[in-house]
Amino acid sequence: MNVITAVAQQTSTSTSPVWLAPLLGGVGALLGGSLTSTVAWRVLSDTKKARKRAEEKEATETITGALLDVRQIYRNADVGSAPAPDDFDTWSDYLLSKLGKAEVAVMTFSSKALRERLTSSLDLLIWGAHDSQLLYETRLGGSRTVAYAAHEDAMTCLGANRREEPLPEAKERWKRADSQMRWQDEQVRRAEEGQ
Repeated sequence: MNVITAVAQQTSTSTSPVWLAPLLGGVGALLGGSLTSTVAWRVLSDTKKARKRAEEKEATETITGALLDVRQIYRNADVGSAPAPDDFDTWSDYLLSKLGKAEVAVMTFSSKALRERLTSSLDLLIWGAHDSQLLYETRLGGSRTVAYAAHEDAMTCLGANRREEPLPEAKERWKRADSQMRWQDEQVRRAEEGQ
């Protein structure tokens, strides 16, 4: 204790002004606080990105599983022509029961372009692939051709997103089917509104 008192009572031999030490201390505290805040913000940002990527990975797995199930349905059945499976009035109801979770999972993705492409592909699988007017107008042949185009586009888009690549250009048969389905939907909307 005597040593501390003696040191405190010594006169300063420094030539620096008395105000310099508190100023440097304040600058140091400011820089330290800023650095700490920056590091904390960066860690929080990285955590949010990691959580978002994990959510998107889970959504990708949900959608992929549903797409693979529906691809088997189109392979094994004459979707749209044959009677709908038991307990379902229409094929659309049956396909919607298989792809409902996938439609919800699409909302997880940050990319608006990806959400729109996936939604269009799911709509083609549920409503469009076995629609006789769509098949006639697009000249794509049977329901399997449209279903495979929708399935292929969805899987390609999911893969690109998982690899953090830009979405690939959609193939022509998918574009034709999607365009026709949108046109038909618009006609139905107008008819319902009395236009």
